[in-house]
Amino acid sequence: MALVFAGKAVATAAISFWINKAFTYLKEYKVEGMEDIKNRLLQSMPKIQVVLDIVNPRYVKEQSSALDAWLWQLRHAVEEAEDVIDVLEYYKLKEVAKDHKVSDWGSSFSKVKHKVIKSVKHVSILDKNLKQFTHRGTLKRLREAVEGLDKVASDIMSILTVTEHLKEVASCSEQREYSTNDDRATGSTLTPPKFVGREKETEKIVRWLTKASTDASGNLMSTNHVPILSLIGHGGMGKTTLAQHIRQEMVSRNFKVIWVCVSNSFHVTSLTSKILESALGAKPNADCLETLQQDLIHKLKYFTDFLLVLDDVWEDKRKDKWEKLFAPLRTGKSGSKILLTTRMHSVAALAANAMGIETEFLTIEGLEEGENLELFNHSVFSGQNPQDFPNLKLVGEQIAKKLGGCPLVTKVVGGHLRSNMSFQHWNNFFQEGLEHFKGSECDIVEVLRLSYYCLPTELQICFRYCSIFPQDYEFRMKDLVLMWIGSGLISQDGNKPPKRLEDIGEQILAQLVGKSFFETNIKVDQYSQRKEKYYIMHDLMHELARYVSSGECARIISPVENVMEQSKSLRLLRSNLENTFHLPKIAHLKHLRYIDLPRISPDTIFGLVELYHLLLVKCFNGSREEPKQVRYLGNIDHLRYVNNGKIGEFPIGRLTSLQELHNYRVVQGGKGNKISAIGNLSTLRELEVLGLENVESHEEADDVELNKKKYITLLSLAWSARPAMENGKDELLLNSLEPHANIETLRISGYGGVRSPIWIENLHVKNLVSLELARCLYWGKLPSLGELVSLKHLWLECLPSLQQIGQSSDVSSSSCVDLSLPPNLDTMIVRRCKELRALPILPTTLVHFETSNVGLTKLPRIGKECNENLETKSSRLLLIVVEECKCLNSLEESLLVQGDYIKSIHVLRIADCEDLEAAPLAFEQMDELRELDIRNCPKLRTSRGVGGRSLPLTLQKLNVNHCGELELPLIGSLQGLTHLSELVLEKCKYLESLPSDDVFKSLKSLKILEIIGCENLSSLGGLGSLQYLLELKISACSKLMAIGSSQTPDTSSSGEEPVVVTTSTLQIDYLEIDLPDILHLEPLKGLCHTKGLVIRGGTQLESLPEEWLLQNRGKLQSLKILSASSLESLPLHMRDLCSLNFLILCGAGKLQSLPDFPSSLQKLYVICCCQELENKLFYEATFPSLICLRQIGSFYIPIFSYHLNNGYSLSRR
Repeated sequence: MALVFAGKAVATAAISFWINKAFTYLKEYKVEGMEDIKNRLLQSMPKIQVVLDIVNPRYVKEQSSALDAWLWQLRHAVEEAEDVIDVLEYYKLKEVAKDHKVSDWGSSFSKVKHKVIKSVKHVSILDKNLKQFTHRGTLKRLREAVEGLDKVASDIMSILTVTEHLKEVASCSEQREYSTNDDRATGSTLTPPKFVGREKETEKIVRWLTKASTDASGNLMSTNHVPILSLIGHGGMGKTTLAQHIRQEMVSRNFKVIWVCVSNSFHVTSLTSKILESALGAKPNADCLETLQQDLIHKLKYFTDFLLVLDDVWEDKRKDKWEKLFAPLRTGKSGSKILLTTRMHSVAALAANAMGIETEFLTIEGLEEGENLELFNHSVFSGQNPQDFPNLKLVGEQIAKKLGGCPLVTKVVGGHLRSNMSFQHWNNFFQEGLEHFKGSECDIVEVLRLSYYCLPTELQICFRYCSIFPQDYEFRMKDLVLMWIGSGLISQDGNKPPKRLEDIGEQILAQLVGKSFFETNIKVDQYSQRKEKYYIMHDLMHELARYVSSGECARIISPVENVMEQSKSLRLLRSNLENTFHLPKIAHLKHLRYIDLPRISPDTIFGLVELYHLLLVKCFNGSREEPKQVRYLGNIDHLRYVNNGKIGEFPIGRLTSLQELHNYRVVQGGKGNKISAIGNLSTLRELEVLGLENVESHEEADDVELNKKKYITLLSLAWSARPAMENGKDELLLNSLEPHANIETLRISGYGGVRSPIWIENLHVKNLVSLELARCLYWGKLPSLGELVSLKHLWLECLPSLQQIGQSSDVSSSSCVDLSLPPNLDTMIVRRCKELRALPILPTTLVHFETSNVGLTKLPRIGKECNENLETKSSRLLLIVVEECKCLNSLEESLLVQGDYIKSIHVLRIADCEDLEAAPLAFEQMDELRELDIRNCPKLRTSRGVGGRSLPLTLQKLNVNHCGELELPLIGSLQGLTHLSELVLEKCKYLESLPSDDVFKSLKSLKILEIIGCENLSSLGGLGSLQYLLELKISACSKLMAIGSSQTPDTSSSGEEPVVVTTSTLQIDYLEIDLPDILHLEPLKGLCHTKGLVIRGGTQLESLPEEWLLQNRGKLQSLKILSASSLESLPLHMRDLCSLNFLILCGAGKLQSLPDFPSSLQKLYVICCCQELENKLFYEATFPSLICLRQIGSFYIPIFSYHLNNGYSLSRR
């Protein structure tokens, strides 16, 4: 193990361990002259321990540079010995693999052979010829390493003299020992953060956010000046926490919140990319500032108001950087705001100056005394009653008062004191640790340092390691713990029963969170609503980590290749970048424990066959071929994780330490992967097995003994598609693959049985959290799952024979029931189960309910368990999707009419239920509804009074599509929907006119409008009043098209440029139509700022709207003609479209020539046009500005991504 040393981290037990190992090898290989060195080293160990006990790491650098240098020499000497022993143990394992030939594939013969070999007691591999080592100089290196350690140890007497004045051992040393055995140590379940006080500050910020934006004179501020409020206070005062509170509790309904953590790296391109990522919910593809800014400008148009939070800002020098960052933000709407957190007034002043506004700021000071005491008690007592500790009450109040209201210090001190609940410990801390504390930032940092030095050693080491990551880095628990392990920072405690290293690492992280050295945050997927926890360090904690790791950890900005060449003892290699490393240059990194290169092929990694003790491999296999060199890793028996891509013929039986095995495919007959090979893997945590149809018998599966593998928490079992039904075989096999009761996630796919396995029938898997069943074609019935109290996610997909889940119930909303579904179910998704006629009563905990292509005759209700509190709980239901339920004819008596549960819904989608008639939807009760989509339900009837009901004001997206009598009431409820941003009206056969001016004027957020297949629509109504509309699509509206055709003016053939008329106030960026005739209707006729036009045309398109094109020539950048079989020519004045840079011509079979194009044109696609035009394009035409010309032989339109420096690219398909 690689040791990281500081104070007691250099444990003599660990040094003695390496010394004994080293001398064992030296003795076996008969290296002479080492006995005296060994005796001297062993005699020095007690004295070294004395030094380590005396040393207080807080004062080493300050009081004794000689002692600091000696500790580093000791560290280097031990690490060198460790590296050499690493090499020797690798060759030892290699010889074991050669001699023993442990079971590669899991066959029965190999198992017997392995048992015979194991019975041989005295097989010696250490008497092999020394030539295998000498050519590498391994033994020479080992001897030199031991001599080096001896030399360092020989200085111990002089070091003891140096440490005489350091005999005062910090009191926290004893406290550290106490805390490691404390019964109140933090577990893996984390105490939720507590927000205390700040009512006045919150009120001021909310008032600022909601007031109109005015300048210093009280006049309304120009839209290109976004107001900025800076929260200023020194580190640890809770600026970020306050901003998070404002975001979560106050403004998420009124603003599009964009959150970016800036820190001390103010790189405009990177920050613009982060702003876009926060706005989009996904990383942007571009990396050029100009492109990012244009994308951001376009995106901001779709938000009525945005709130940009710039957290932890330090830039107070370069105004030009701020101006570049603000440039695209100036296009936001007048209600948009920027909230900024910083420690410095100069930052607030510069940001405001760059925006051209007055500086507005709010100083964040300490909490009130009572508020800070409340936070202190919450931190130190963790939910217990402080009155149970009367001896600590007074001193606790004194400590809380002394801390000056700083929330971070209060939480950290509370976490520290929680480790020792004695009065003496608390009083000593108050008298000594806080003696000079006045509340300044320096005082805060000193208290944090004190708390750090009082951490147990293993926590210190892991905390320091995190300094190598950027500030505000988001850690996932699994990744961080594995990096700690891969770097050798976590070890077993020899005085305690052995534990899994991952469990130790998770416990360390939980303790660091409990002591406030890390903070937790939750991200919620906007679609699945699944939550993911991640960990971050406060900026002061990051500064502390950098300080205490000085000289030990470093972040290197120089070229990575140089670092790789100079790193000899690297333990961990991790990168998300493609082609970051020239891998042959890392072939010398034999000590790697952890390789995480997700974009590098496994063949490349597994070609490094002499990795000594590999723990983890993550790589990507994008090809369909299996990696060829994987089999040569059989000499490594410490591989713990295999992830991503196909494994191929892997000698899995050798890897007895394996903990995660994904994509393990069982093969039939001969040499290859057998399911029995998994039987040796007793430490597995996650297992994914494919190809179970190739298992020869259930007896072979019995040998796996999954029910004895108590550590497995995730199990995925998959059969591939087969032509014939094999019910009996699959049922026996699945019964034999019974997992241990500790299983949390279970996935079964392709199972051919009719019945549930016995272990699901009897609910043996009581700890299940997630159950997914897919493509099980003959599974007919599921048992009642009501006793699975931990199950939160239930996913059933493509179970065409499923007819029943537990016991269906018909109860009133006031009745209590014995649920057939788990009482704490969060997500239920049922798809493609056509024989399933009914679902059981749903639990009150449900958040996400989806049923698609299911044979339901009615939807279920939500009901309470008999033992559940009869008081109505706050509803958690957020998303309901009902699609393709062909047998459903009524929503009456379903969850959709239960007022207590529908008021929290965010998304409601009802689609393709062709026989659905009764839908008494109480929209006025859906206070939180954001998205409503009702499509292709043509028989829907309105119930009494529905016409007078309003859609909720929170609505942001509305799709009204072929929904019978419900069409007009829904369209009639548009008035006042100020948050509506997207409206789709499709196949609305009763719609004759779009809403009036007054209605459209009230839709202040509407950006996208689509009108499709409304055959009786004859008027565009008040369309011209949509002042914020960006995208408009009108298609297949036959009456509207006929009216436009009747208003077509006579066209002139004189060749003179048409007169441009601009009368409309409507400004649309993108317009999509069928035929140009509709452009003769107002307000479309007067458009003059359109950037993109799409014409789908068809056989009726004979010419393009030349006059309208010229009317928009100053803005028009993109023109797509997607179906033009009758088009014979393009307008002569195409060359005057001075902004046009992108043109697509598709299916123009009669088009034989092209006019001159404007010099601005850069991209031209010609798709399925005539051969004559193709020849002219590629052999005769000249396009001086074109950078890409493509002729494509199919109706596939690719996303263009070519940018050439000179000339243009010619390609065909």
